[in-house]
Amino acid sequence: MSLKTMPILFFNLGGEMLYILDQRLQAQKIPPEKCSKVIHDIVNTMIANSFIEELFKPQVIYSRRAMRALFDRLAHSSIMRLNTNSMDKLFDLMTMAVKYQVSLCQRPQEILFVTFNHLDALMKYCKEDKELHGMTVKLFNDFVSRYSQLTPGQFQLLRSTLLSYFQDQHVRVSIFLKDGLQNEKGRFILPTTGNVPLGIEVPGCIRIHKEPVQTKSFPLPESHSYQAFGKIPSIELEGNRATNLGKNIYSSSTTKEGGKQSASGTGKTKRLEASDSTAELSLLANLLGSAPPPSNALKIDLFGDSYCEMEPAKEAGSAPVRTENGCIKVDVRRGDHKTLLNIANTFDSLDVKDKGSVSKGEDLLSLMDSLGDE
Repeated sequence: MSLKTMPILFFNLGGEMLYILDQRLQAQKIPPEKCSKVIHDIVNTMIANSFIEELFKPQVIYSRRAMRALFDRLAHSSIMRLNTNSMDKLFDLMTMAVKYQVSLCQRPQEILFVTFNHLDALMKYCKEDKELHGMTVKLFNDFVSRYSQLTPGQFQLLRSTLLSYFQDQHVRVSIFLKDGLQNEKGRFILPTTGNVPLGIEVPGCIRIHKEPVQTKSFPLPESHSYQAFGKIPSIELEGNRATNLGKNIYSSSTTKEGGKQSASGTGKTKRLEASDSTAELSLLANLLGSAPPPSNALKIDLFGDSYCEMEPAKEAGSAPVRTENGCIKVDVRRGDHKTLLNIANTFDSLDVKDKGSVSKGEDLLSLMDSLGDE
């Protein structure tokens, strides 16, 4: 397990969260000044100096429950207030998007350039705020100095740690289903054609050697279409990362872009049918305390227009069911809220309520400390 995975995971998830929030706030016709304030407040909390120092320390990757708690607090560090259902869907979509990107990386080092695409987006969101933009540039330079010199083996360990974190997460997302990137079981459909990794020769030729020279060569029948990797990715500020992974896929109606961030050539998939309240209910969300909403709090139902319907790969039962690993599934359509609250009340030891007038960065840092002790 790599001890350098946390910053990569956090800022890839955070970048996806900003993409989603930006698109949904605009779709719901929230005034531009409030949209900008929400994004700036969240970025300001993400890159607070005390928080960044703690994040970059070598450490074991957090559990999914702890990461969910961290991003719940991060989302509510702005004037925006999300209901539980919206926060659940937001976190699931963030998770599945980053899982898809990591799965599609052709070589372990590409994860760094996916992260750079997310950091580039942070800088674009904050370009009007010179101080905040300067902080994001400093963050980018920190990433370059800490990660650009890692060996291929270290990147492979980092990628393995990320894939272990995402293992067994198969939430079906409508935007992926409609574009043929996910099957009905919630598993991604990866492309079998397209560019080969950087430095790899395009397959299709057999060579026969007799020491010390080549004596014969002949081509293989073409069964798939492959192309050489075109550009060398840049680690410079605002450079060309040579990949679309990590860019905003919600700015257009489709994620298919010539196989760069798509599963072209795959089979047909059925569109996710609309249903009421089929998203998984997160038990932890009801346990998290949050600051009293300010008078200008922006309360929204983030996915109220079914833009991003989700459901677990397996349908929940008609009543609370205890699984083999001790988890309890609750079907919210049957009004099992009392059961859920009873379960939630057993977790009184988890206290993430605001304390005093500490800054947002320090508040997030204290939450990290409390979750890290679990």
